[in-house]
Amino acid sequence: MNTIKGNKSSLFSILKGEFIADQNNQKYIPFLFFIVLLILLNIRISFRAERLLKESIALEQDVADLRLVYITTKSDLMSMYRRSVIEEIVADNGLKTSLNPPIIIERNND
Repeated sequence: MNTIKGNKSSLFSILKGEFIADQNNQKYIPFLFFIVLLILLNIRISFRAERLLKESIALEQDVADLRLVYITTKSDLMSMYRRSVIEEIVADNGLKTSLNPPIIIERNND
């Protein structure tokens, strides 16, 4: 039972700051500050890693969405290259398909 009370009292003395105030323990203060600095650095790195992971997931989702837009746009454009669609588009301007075949002009190299 005494060890439990001794552990509790030593824990309370550390939390109250009596551990630091003791002359024998003041040589550990720089080491304690170093440990606290490492803990804070670890917390900061973990938050940054989590933020980067969220950004990476968001960017992957954007790439997937843009790929779908690309595929849809490409499909629409491919359907516009058909002859019937082109004839309908230019019919609004008064143009129509010629019924006469093209004349081939040959050139003499004399």
